[in-house]
Amino acid sequence: MFKSFISKFIFFFWFFFLIVTIPIYYFTSFQFKNIIRASEDEKVTITFNSLRPIISIHIFLDQDKQLNELLNNTFENKDIKSVKLISEKNELLYSQESYGYNEENNKVYTADILDLISHEKVATLYLKYANHYITQYNEEIFIVLVFTFFFSLIIFSTVFFYIRYDLIALRNIADSLRQYSLNKEIKTIVQASRSKEISTIANVANEMFINLAEYVKQLKLFNNELEKRVKDEINKQQNQERMMIHQSRQAAMGEMLESIAHQWRQPLNIIGIATANLETEYDLGLINEKKFHEKMDVISLNLNYMSDTIDDFRDFLNPKKDMNTFEAKKSIEDVLSILSAQLKNYNIEYSLQCNDELLLYGVENEFKQVMLILLNNSKDAIKLQQKIEQTKKGNIVISINHENDHGVIKLCDNGGGVASEIIDSIFEPYFSTKLNANGTGIGLYIAKNIIESRMNGSIGVINKDSGCCFIISVPLSTGN
Repeated sequence: MFKSFISKFIFFFWFFFLIVTIPIYYFTSFQFKNIIRASEDEKVTITFNSLRPIISIHIFLDQDKQLNELLNNTFENKDIKSVKLISEKNELLYSQESYGYNEENNKVYTADILDLISHEKVATLYLKYANHYITQYNEEIFIVLVFTFFFSLIIFSTVFFYIRYDLIALRNIADSLRQYSLNKEIKTIVQASRSKEISTIANVANEMFINLAEYVKQLKLFNNELEKRVKDEINKQQNQERMMIHQSRQAAMGEMLESIAHQWRQPLNIIGIATANLETEYDLGLINEKKFHEKMDVISLNLNYMSDTIDDFRDFLNPKKDMNTFEAKKSIEDVLSILSAQLKNYNIEYSLQCNDELLLYGVENEFKQVMLILLNNSKDAIKLQQKIEQTKKGNIVISINHENDHGVIKLCDNGGGVASEIIDSIFEPYFSTKLNANGTGIGLYIAKNIIESRMNGSIGVINKDSGCCFIISVPLSTGN
């Protein structure tokens, strides 16, 4: 409403002046009117009290002339403007009024004229009384109000003239603060004020402008340095990520080579035994065509098994990243078939419990990689427990269930569980509980990233019975 302190000062000065003086004017006028009316009422009462017995005598004695003279004499009081005397029989005994008077503030008074002997009413006296003092006092009060207004105007002008430099200085300071911008050249505030306080404000504002300019300069330098450091940290993090991926690939290749070695051990033994028998029988001349073909069938069968194993590992390590819908059970069975020889070699039994057929959406090989990481983690934990308990048999149970619109895969083992003080840290990068060189500490970190970032799910771990359970929850496929 008000854009400047000066306009506020003018408005509120005259606003408070009006809300104070106007009520005082009306209150004073009202009080004076009441006082004057009370005084005039008392005068009229005295007049009536003095006239009534004399009028009664003149009426009783039929002295009309004396009655007229008496009532004419009442006009000597300038406030009496009209007099009427009407008998009880409604006869006009007297009527006279003063001409050229203002009707404002007039009031009619009445008095009963009683017979001196019977005390019965014989006439009624009407007297119109003009309270000209009320108008006079109102005019005087108004004049006082006008003088008060002009006196206030003089005071206002004097005060305003005295403080206008301070008000202008405040406005200049406000304009400078409002127009201040970091992108503009700093202009110091020039003020002409007699007030020490306003001079202090202007000096502090100028000092603030200078300090802000220095802070902005330092901030720009800091931002440039920070931007450089952020870029360096991003490059450093990207290098670490690439190193982690490289280490993960190396670890995965090591696991694959170990799995291939376990898968091929038995077929190679069978092929070696078959070829040795074939050579021995040939040297002894005991071989015939039928035995030769039987031995060759055994060798061919095992060679085909080894070739299928290579195809399985090649499919698993396929780098394609196409997102599609896949069946969780089949993917887990593929991973179990790869690790089956290792698990059997380490006396680890496994089972897959599928209560619901789950269709998931994502990169199938990435999901297989997660399951491979978790199975290898359980396998290593069980191997460690087997060293502590020589005859301990390993056990891994995988369950697949449907909960609301999510598929839940649980992988539980009897590998001794995870210590409570580190259970919240096992998914962090480079965190490993393995004391040998086989532990890189990035397997579970990569599994967490795949489930959460790529499949919009969650992964966690809890201790249960004599081991731990990894719990994976991922949204079901919507037919994409």
